[in-house]
Amino acid sequence: SEDRIAVVQSLSGTGALRVAAEFIAMYNPGTEVYCSDPTWGNHHTIFQKAGLKTHKYRYLSPTMGLDIDGMLEDLKKAPKGSTFVLHTVAHNPTGVDPTPEQWEKIADVCAERDAVIVFDTAYQGYASGDLSKD
Repeated sequence: SEDRIAVVQSLSGTGALRVAAEFIAMYNPGTEVYCSDPTWGNHHTIFQKAGLKTHKYRYLSPTMGLDIDGMLEDLKKAPKGSTFVLHTVAHNPTGVDPTPEQWEKIADVCAERDAVIVFDTAYQGYASGDLSKD
């Protein structure tokens, strides 16, 4: 197997996700898509319109912080080869982001599950005010 990364630029967040959803449905048919709970209102619809089944993973704790343990537990239960939609920064709609240490744990689970990752980066620079840091 080859280690490759694919990048596509498109107009608008919805357009980008729609292109990603169609690509994933075409080249990884039957994959199941996991979105945070809560997530941006369009996520589930966009992937479902491409014929993909969506699920929720825990994200926000009752104290309004990141439920990292619940998130990791849910992602670990996903079938191998699933698609994980991850907000890179300024999570929509919560604004709650993983720490760098938590991102390492998330990356480990993604690798363990051989997941296809869709990074939704709608608000780079909004969290810290620094495009490079975010």
